[in-house]
Amino acid sequence: MKFEVRNLSYSFGDKKVLRNISFEAADGEFLGLIGPNGSGKTTLLRCMTNYLETPEDRILINGKPLQSLMPMELARTFAVVPQSSSTDFVFSAYDIVMMGRIPHMASRIAGHRKSDVEIVRAAMEKTDTLRFASRPFFALSGGERQRVIIARAIAQQPQGLLLDEPTVYLDINGQFEIMDLIKKLNREEGISVVAVLHDVNMAARYCDRIALLSQGHLEAIGEPKEVLTPEIIRSVYGVDVVVRKDPFTNAIYVMPHSTVTVAHTHGTRVHLLCGGGTGGPVMKALLDEGFSVSSGVLNVLDSDYQNAEDLHIATVAEAPFAPIGDSAHTENLKLINSSSAVIISPFPVGPGNLKNLEAAKSAVKTGKKVFVLPPEAGKGIDFVGGKADATVKELIRSGAIQVDSIEDLLVRLSRGGGG
Repeated sequence: MKFEVRNLSYSFGDKKVLRNISFEAADGEFLGLIGPNGSGKTTLLRCMTNYLETPEDRILINGKPLQSLMPMELARTFAVVPQSSSTDFVFSAYDIVMMGRIPHMASRIAGHRKSDVEIVRAAMEKTDTLRFASRPFFALSGGERQRVIIARAIAQQPQGLLLDEPTVYLDINGQFEIMDLIKKLNREEGISVVAVLHDVNMAARYCDRIALLSQGHLEAIGEPKEVLTPEIIRSVYGVDVVVRKDPFTNAIYVMPHSTVTVAHTHGTRVHLLCGGGTGGPVMKALLDEGFSVSSGVLNVLDSDYQNAEDLHIATVAEAPFAPIGDSAHTENLKLINSSSAVIISPFPVGPGNLKNLEAAKSAVKTGKKVFVLPPEAGKGIDFVGGKADATVKELIRSGAIQVDSIEDLLVRLSRGGGG
């Protein structure tokens, strides 16, 4: 299925939402529509689905004007997955998915065939919805309903899928499952995909190309690496970011650029090396005592990354599950060099984050005060065959100060970092 949008504008009353949008979505392509809230993404998708009426020459499907296609022909051409769905009728999940077969039935009176049942069952298996096939659709959770609607779209056997934030109600695991499924349909069955996506990193990971909207204009369109540049992101979203490549997926990902926070009370900033949730209590205690805090390298899905975000603490971010790269390590060292002291929480150390301890070694060599917090009783931190324990011992021999507790740490820091 090939989509062509030609000089499309759209207004709600006096408010112009889309302004002279033109682009093509090629047959078999996965195109993501991204942009800030209010940029016109959903309005554009609704125009492309014929939900909103547009002039006949503005949108073409396989070379034909959108309005020239009859409803059943449209339904056999593409399937639509909205942000949310509901019904006032007591349909089961299975009934909803079976509705995807209507465009292929000779008549509604004739009912479904054996092949329809097989197709519906396969669609529900792919989306993990078969287990609640008999449950009422209205009784399902938001995430479960979204899976059912995607199953219905698959059962429709379309040439293309048009999706409006398909993962909006799903948890992290569910988001990846659904996006993996959509990508598989795109790759293995040649189904064209146009999807509104809120998460720029999800778009970068799964889309062949990205169309970036801003205030109703098409700001940029191209491969993720061409669209998701620090300059374009800063221009559209108003935030400074770093763009890196995930070593596992080879996809680029975007992260807010760490900036040094302003000191809260007495102007002293300390740098915390942590991970796995060990840094949360330390961050809070330091902030309560008036220190400004920055954090070492943390993977985006690490619980301490979330702790730092919640407390507005500057953090050097790394991709989920990725080892600390050279760029992040360099940024970590810069924050260490500009801090008054370095604190090491008893974080679990694996091959991916061992460089955080190497950064602490660099701090000790330059004469920086380094404090080491003890691990909880019975909890080991070394998952690299003894390298972490050996590094911590070397740090202490080289001048790092081992403290007994967070309270002991605060007392020593209040004395100006003395032992």
